[in-house]
Amino acid sequence: LLFLLDQFMKIVIVAELPARRSVSASTLPLIKTSGQSSTAMISSRMAASEKNSACSPAMANSNIIDFQLLHSKNNKAMFAWLVGYVCSMWKGFPPPPPLPPPPPPLIMALQVRFVEGSQVEVPFQSNDSGTIDHGDDVDDDYDHEYNNHRESFSLYEEDGSTSAMKMSHFIRRISLYNPIVSGGDDVDPNKQPIKMGTFVGVFMPCIQNIFGVLFFIRLAWIVGTAGVLQGFLITFICCLVTFTTCISLSAIATNGMVPAGGPYYMISRNLGPELGGAVGILFYFASTIAASMYLLGIIVRNEILSCICCTCIIFLGSAEIFLLYTVPQAKIFDDIYNCYRLIGTLLLAIVSCIVLAGVGVVNRFALPTIALVNGCILLTFIGFFININGSDSLKFCMVGDRIPNLQHWIDNNPGHYLSCNETDLRHLFCANVTETGSCDPYFLKSANEGTIKEMNAITGATSGIILDNLFSKYLDTNDFIQSNDSKMTNNEYEETSDTYVVADMASSFTILIGVFFPSVTGIMQGSNRSGNLRDASRSIPVGTLAAQIITSIAYLLGVLCFGASMNGMFLRDKFGAGAYGRLAAAELAVPHPMVIVIGSFIASAGAGMQCLTGAPRLLQAIALDGVIPMLHYFQKSTKRGEPLRAIFVSIAICELFILIAFLESITALISQFFLMCYLSVNAACVLQSVLKAPSWRPRFRFYHWSLSMFGAGLCVAVMFMSHWIFACVAIIIGMIAYKYIEYRGAEKEWGDGIRGLRLAAASYALTNLEEGPVHTKNWRPQLLVLCTVSSDRTSIENEQIVAFASQLKAGKGLTVLASVLNGKFLNMLAEVAATKMIMKEVCRRMKIRGFCEVLVAGDITEGMSALVQTSGLGGLKHNTVIMSWPQKWRNGNFEAVKFVETIRLTTAAKSALVVIKDVQQFPSNKEKIVGCMDVWWILHDGGIMILLAFLLRQNRVWRNTKLRIFTVCQSEEDLDKVRESMKTFIYHLRMDATVDVVCLTKYDISEYAHELTLKREQRQKMLDQLGLTDRQKDIDVDNAISNSTSGVQSGAELPVQNRTNLLTLDNLFKKDKTNEGNEATSNTAAEQCEEEKLPITSSQTYNIRCLQRAKKLNEAIQSRSRESDLIFLNLPDPGKNGYEKFYMEYIEVMTTGLNRVVLIKGTGSEVVTIFS
Repeated sequence: LLFLLDQFMKIVIVAELPARRSVSASTLPLIKTSGQSSTAMISSRMAASEKNSACSPAMANSNIIDFQLLHSKNNKAMFAWLVGYVCSMWKGFPPPPPLPPPPPPLIMALQVRFVEGSQVEVPFQSNDSGTIDHGDDVDDDYDHEYNNHRESFSLYEEDGSTSAMKMSHFIRRISLYNPIVSGGDDVDPNKQPIKMGTFVGVFMPCIQNIFGVLFFIRLAWIVGTAGVLQGFLITFICCLVTFTTCISLSAIATNGMVPAGGPYYMISRNLGPELGGAVGILFYFASTIAASMYLLGIIVRNEILSCICCTCIIFLGSAEIFLLYTVPQAKIFDDIYNCYRLIGTLLLAIVSCIVLAGVGVVNRFALPTIALVNGCILLTFIGFFININGSDSLKFCMVGDRIPNLQHWIDNNPGHYLSCNETDLRHLFCANVTETGSCDPYFLKSANEGTIKEMNAITGATSGIILDNLFSKYLDTNDFIQSNDSKMTNNEYEETSDTYVVADMASSFTILIGVFFPSVTGIMQGSNRSGNLRDASRSIPVGTLAAQIITSIAYLLGVLCFGASMNGMFLRDKFGAGAYGRLAAAELAVPHPMVIVIGSFIASAGAGMQCLTGAPRLLQAIALDGVIPMLHYFQKSTKRGEPLRAIFVSIAICELFILIAFLESITALISQFFLMCYLSVNAACVLQSVLKAPSWRPRFRFYHWSLSMFGAGLCVAVMFMSHWIFACVAIIIGMIAYKYIEYRGAEKEWGDGIRGLRLAAASYALTNLEEGPVHTKNWRPQLLVLCTVSSDRTSIENEQIVAFASQLKAGKGLTVLASVLNGKFLNMLAEVAATKMIMKEVCRRMKIRGFCEVLVAGDITEGMSALVQTSGLGGLKHNTVIMSWPQKWRNGNFEAVKFVETIRLTTAAKSALVVIKDVQQFPSNKEKIVGCMDVWWILHDGGIMILLAFLLRQNRVWRNTKLRIFTVCQSEEDLDKVRESMKTFIYHLRMDATVDVVCLTKYDISEYAHELTLKREQRQKMLDQLGLTDRQKDIDVDNAISNSTSGVQSGAELPVQNRTNLLTLDNLFKKDKTNEGNEATSNTAAEQCEEEKLPITSSQTYNIRCLQRAKKLNEAIQSRSRESDLIFLNLPDPGKNGYEKFYMEYIEVMTTGLNRVVLIKGTGSEVVTIFS
């Protein structure tokens, strides 16, 4: 009834009913709209017939009445169905159809129409567009109002075809956000997961996990060993680590919604999936193994063997069983570790049943256990004040300055307790109680001096014992626990280890930090349940900080209480062996020591339960993100949202470590895992705070990047102070997990801080990288590789050019792979995306760390020009362009013009040009070349040819080749002097190469002459230098043409318009060498011949002259480099427009018969230097 009343009161009836009208309703079928419409219309028509007139006596003249039922929850539409159901029972109408699942929209409108007549009208239907299709009898006023409402937003209707989303849809998506990630198809969508608040969801798990058994069994020993001052400092440092981590955690948690995954989610979204996954999986194992430690920790120490009594009483319900089988021997098996395994397994089974029952059941058990643990700690502090003047309830025995090991005696002689006097202690210290000579010498000395006595363990704060406990008394392994400093030899230890209490381990400030730190872990237990919280961003900071502060205060006060009220000798007795294994904390508490025994048991069991609850959810979150593919099996959840598979595997891991039972060393490793998690949280907060990304807007204001930095430094310090070997092991394990996720994990883009850091670093470097000339020592090839994609967009033509670029990566420069597509950009979006994907795949296979650019242009040459001009950013621009020699340049003039124009563009852009001839012959990255690499240094281009040859030889493909440098000089030069100078130069360049000098005439290298001159002044001087000798006039034309590969036919006449170009072909690159030698001119012989309009009568003569020069140069190269595996040559300048094909002919002839030729045109700027 309350439910129906609640539903009815929330209905807004938008209609005015006549005072005398009687309403009856027929069935109200629920019609679900399609798509994502924000309004669902539910309509029904009820007709009153003659026989049913009693149901509605006033329906004769009724008008249509609309009921608009507006509500914010989908289940309130049940009211319409309920009305129809009641009416059907009352008047015998057919029952309503089954109620389908409610529609998804946030706001629903229910219209009930009552009309005159006996026929039930067709209800409103939803069409494909998501709007409501009304019947023919719908009021025009309603349609007019509805259309007016829609016309208000008609300006934005065009946005429907884009990615823009209307605000109503956006708000709906936000309102329907579910922080619990889907765990599979078997999850019931109608089953609402349990949502917890701050106290139950965060505070209780954190405080239960932090307050572990170490408070009761280790804190007193730490105070006695380190002293009050250093003990307080140790506790403060460990608590400070978790406090700074809580501050960072609060900042990250309030910077947006936190779904399931907790610390893993926050780390991975801020530091990247690799680091987040690595730390997350380590944190999962630490939490799971910690559960086994908490459960096994109840039974692995003698001082809490009485906890077995509580275990049996609570879980078996019979004190008699415990008294019969546990108290007499304190163990079930002869091997104590088998006892640990059995009882630990039983405890794990009980805790597992609670965890499998669900998080709700865990919370029901958590509340009383937390109350009990906190009560026990509170009773300990109350006992401090009650026993402020001391107490005689706990005494321990002293033999001189040493503590006798009475626990060893009672273990071997159950039930036979010794009094602290000389007579009883003879049974412990003498082999024969009647023979004085068989007694321990120190015992006899103490007996003679009368220093065998009992002392009060609880002296009270008024005794001033805190002054004696103020400073540290660290011990080495096997040192006596005594009032004065004393060391013992190994022989002494063998004789007295069973009679006196000795230190079982070395102690120091750093070691005790490692011992105490596990007691403050557990601050992440609340964030582990972020998917089950109503408001994770509000609950995590409040609950975690409250738990951390309360537990820190309790630990710090505990240090002061133990140090001010208990004897230091008894505090240093780690297991209470001088008092038959009695706990210091238990004896200090009121009203009975058993209270602390129960508290220690409940604390361990509760902490283990919380670990087994949070760890599976962390594992499921990692599996759902897909960063570790092998964990996909753990993505599934039950209908209640419980990660059942993850729970079972966590239980299995926990049981495995319980069966191992030797957990002393593993404990330190687990602490390192926790510290790595805390370090990552602090680092994430520092990174986001320093970067100041626009998305970094945490609501938690009490943080600062310096505090998080300090916390991160503390984490690193504690890691290495506690156990530096395990710190290194933990880091190595984390690195292995990181590289595995990077190699096998799914690629994720979460906008993490690492990418933001890279962006900030890149932006800073670019803005501080000055544009302009680069110093020679800093010059490195920044490559722009011009490639062509096949017509079907499936591969790159001649991938060897990309392989060649990858073989130059020893230069550590920028590599940009670029391509130009012919067309319009708006019409080729798909082609651009496909081309870029292909280029990225090629870069991945070639292991090139660079960028890919695709430019769409109406003209290929213009596209090349745009790439050469605009590629790069700021000072990080390309300085070298790599392209391949066009193979089909003879098929029309377009290829030749495009190629030569690209050469001119790179020259104008002051970039070096590398042209690969016969690119198909170049090796892939899998081949290895053994042979010679020759550099033909015809003219000095800044040394780029030598540098590129050196970089190629750093790659495994060319590593086994021998570098040879051929220097070209003119005949009148001193060859020996040039050779020695070149050897000295190469030596100072630190390159391993052989040097040779080749003598060529000016005529042979005239095509490079313009590179050596800087000014052209007189046309007549050039023509005089072109005069033919008698020998040259007698050249056999047919023989010259047949030996060339230019393809020019003997006697072929060319059109008249090309004769001017033929005239100047032999002067294509020729310029004169002037005295100035410091300025360049762009005037070529072609230009000046065109200006003078010289009459040409024999075009073939000039063509043959140019080809003959190329052939002679080719012969000189072949004579020395015919068998070379790679040849570097200078690329001549193409000059002006009009003779592109003849320029191509010249290059073809010059490189005929050569294997793998790389033509290089430098900028003239020095790129190598002999200076350091």
